[in-house]
Amino acid sequence: MKQVLISGDTAVLRFNLGEEIISGLEDFAARQNIAAATVSGTGSASEVELGYYDINAKEYKKKTFSEKMETVGLLGNIALLDGKPSAHIHGTFANKDYQLIGGHVHRLVVNATMETAVNRLAGAIKRERDPEIGLNLIG
Repeated sequence: MKQVLISGDTAVLRFNLGEEIISGLEDFAARQNIAAATVSGTGSASEVELGYYDINAKEYKKKTFSEKMETVGLLGNIALLDGKPSAHIHGTFANKDYQLIGGHVHRLVVNATMETAVNRLAGAIKRERDPEIGLNLIG
């Protein structure tokens, strides 16, 4: 990952071929002491593990896509979970036939490049387990 620009509360990052985005964002946030941020990005992916949350089962139904795809968009946030930065990212991806898939991004490996913006927010956002929903919710 390369820090392309840090301007005020915004960092522009470029992830490179073969790098994994979620852990990269969390590592960056930990190094920069970021406790709350919004995240956006675009680029390409060679492997993506997506999830759909089944509220009745209280678990993610995951599926891995191992093909080269354009990343149409990534949106999400960074908050603290057990005192450490945790990235919550959703994404939309287009395959070679221009078909879209999307969902909660559990893992994303970069194909050519991934350009992201991390916008630090003042203060901290914390996640806590909600037993009724089964997710770590902000609040």
